[in-house]
Formats: sequence, C-alpha cells, structure tokens
Amino acid sequence: MNRNLYVKIAYWYHTLGMTQDEIAKRLSYTRQKVNQIINALPDMGIVTLNIHGYERNNVELENQIEEKFRLREAIVAPDYGEPSTAIYKVANVAAQYLDEIIQQGHIIGVSWGRTLAEVADQMSYRRRSACRVIQLMGAQNIERPVEKCDEIARGIANKLDCPSYMLYAPVVVEHAETKRWLFQEKSIKASYELMRECDIAVLGVGELSEQSTMCARGHITKDDIRVLRAQGFVADLAMNPIRRDGSYDDCPLTERLLNADMECLKKIDNTVLVATGEEKIEAIRAALRSGCIDTLIIDETTAKNVMEGV
Repeated sequence: MNRNLYVKIAYWYHTLGMTQDEIAKRLSYTRQKVNQIINALPDMGIVTLNIHGYERNNVELENQIEEKFRLREAIVAPDYGEPSTAIYKVANVAAQYLDEIIQQGHIIGVSWGRTLAEVADQMSYRRRSACRVIQLMGAQNIERPVEKCDEIARGIANKLDCPSYMLYAPVVVEHAETKRWLFQEKSIKASYELMRECDIAVLGVGELSEQSTMCARGHITKDDIRVLRAQGFVADLAMNPIRRDGSYDDCPLTERLLNADMECLKKIDNTVLVATGEEKIEAIRAALRSGCIDTLIIDETTAKNVMEGV
C-alpha cells in the first residue's frame, strides 16, 4: 500500500473538493478504484475528522509542485530546518518509496551521485529476484566509488537479490566517432535495449558549472562547460544537459555521451528524481520542466525554494 498516495487522495477529495472523476483522471485510475480507496480511508486510519499522516503544509506544498510541473507525485520530506541532514532524510523517504513500488519483474535504471548512493544504502532487503537493475550511463572516474553509477546499480540489486547490468564504456568520449564505434559492440547494444525496457528510473540532478562533479572529475572540460552555458544549459539528468526552460535540443555534447538520452527517460513509466540542496535549485527546476520527471522526492526547504518565484 502506498500510504503517501492514499493520504494525498484524502487531501484532494476531502480538503480540495476534487471529484472522484478528477482524481481518477489525474492518477490514470478507474473511477471505481478511486471510490474503493476513498471508502477504505477510514478503515486505514487516514480519515476521521482530519487527515492524518502528513503535515498539512507539506501536502499543500506537494500539491502545488504537482500542479506547477505536472507531476504524477511529489513527496516532500520534512527536514525540520536542518539542511545539513536533509540528504539523509530525503534518501530515507526515497528508499521507503522504492521499497513500496518495486515489484517482481521490474527493470530499474539508475544514474549516479551521493544522494542515490545514500538511497541504495537505506533501502531494505527485499527478495525481488525477478527484477533487474541497469546503469543508465557509462562509467565515471570518481574518488568515492560508492557514488558511481555501477556501484549504485550493484547496491540496489543486492538489496533486491537480483542481477545488475553494467554499461562497459565511459560516460563521455572525446569524439563522436568513438561513440559510433562503441555502439557496434554487442554488450553495449544489449545495455541500451535494457534501458529502453525500464519500468522505473531513479535519478539525481547535477548543476552545470566548473565546480560540478562532472567537471571536477574530468568527465567534461571547462571549455565544454563554457560552451554549454553559452547555449543556455544549466543542469544535467543522467549527464544529459538541460536548459533553464527544460529544453535539451541541439546540445553539442549529445553525440559524445553514452547514456540513456532524454527521449529514453521520457518513455520510462516512472522516472523518479531524488533531489536536495540549495545549490541545485536552478537545476531541479530545469529538470522538472523537461517533461521527463514523473515523481519528485525532495526535502522541505529545497522544495519551498524551488517554488519561490515560479
């Protein structure tokens, strides 16, 4: 049972006054299913005279984010005004969410970064041996191995007791011709086929600057950053550069990337963005405007800052 979603349905129905038809359309459910959920809310302890289980302000904030960016679901983790621990609180909420939604047979794609590494660490052990986990981008040269895409894929696969599949290639090559040659390799073709079959993608978001991890670790150069910034790119999803308005066309880096591209991410049924941090507010907004994100998991402070002025 996705209790957070049921709390949200209670909020929509009893507080906002949405009809069952409106809720059904929003969730791509039948009206009958929505009716069954609403009737079951009292038995689940979610509805009495009030809505229990979530801070009212967070439910309102989640609803505002969902409406603004047309998301399927936004989950705001309370941070109690402690930004230094926000990453752990967000990761804990994300881990619980994945524990609930991952079912036998699902294919899960992952990107990289400290937040996702923490998510993988906090996930519970669940026997989902029929699942598969695939890295959505090539290898990275990172001093902390646990933050690498392949290590995160292995970590989540270990929690699910299922196999993980690697993309044995660098995430960025120097020449477009190198990428074309690599695409002739059977193992790389197989990885891309699996990416296109993903049911769930779990992503972090990066900011495009000379201080960003992708530049600091030498995946792209400072010259690359300057070219991208000059063309309006401010963020990246699984290494795909995105502009402030969410557009990503005509990117000069695309032909050198070995990753799941934006069109691939758009076609995945549930692309989950796990994000936190004041320095990433502009990047988070860009990612949400790209049309790739279905579910956002974020801390309260960052969520409020994302919504300011939009």
